[in-house]
Amino acid sequence: MSLFLLDIFDLFQTKIGFLKSIIYYGILILPIPLVILEFKANRYLSEPILRKGIPILTIIGLIYLNPLKILFHTQTWKTQTVELINKNSGNHKVELQMKDIGALGYAKRNAEVYYLTKYFYFVLSENYDDRNFIGTDWKRIDENINEIGLK
Repeated sequence: MSLFLLDIFDLFQTKIGFLKSIIYYGILILPIPLVILEFKANRYLSEPILRKGIPILTIIGLIYLNPLKILFHTQTWKTQTVELINKNSGNHKVELQMKDIGALGYAKRNAEVYYLTKYFYFVLSENYDDRNFIGTDWKRIDENINEIGLK
């Protein structure tokens, strides 16, 4: 649940599409059987309200966030070009990232990211601007990664 919330608000991201899909589909599907099982197992409504409340609040939150919008978020951002790298920390980069959004093409962003591992990273800023980095030690490398595989 916490990975879902961090990812939906673009704070913590992963490049593992399968893991992200499992988390998103699990969040969409799992609360419904949990509510049914909870009410079927405990016929008394006064029994642990918290156990009944968590799946109900999750369903309400999912309806508020729009399930179709959640399904479109299952795609991961792929690095096309590493534009800048911080001289002090090799894990701190500015990248051009793209995401496949189906029939609508590709979404693009210039993101300032900090990698924890090869597959997990924090998004520090989604709108890269040269003026944000005046006075810091950055090295321009413009390395083409092409994770999507565009020609």
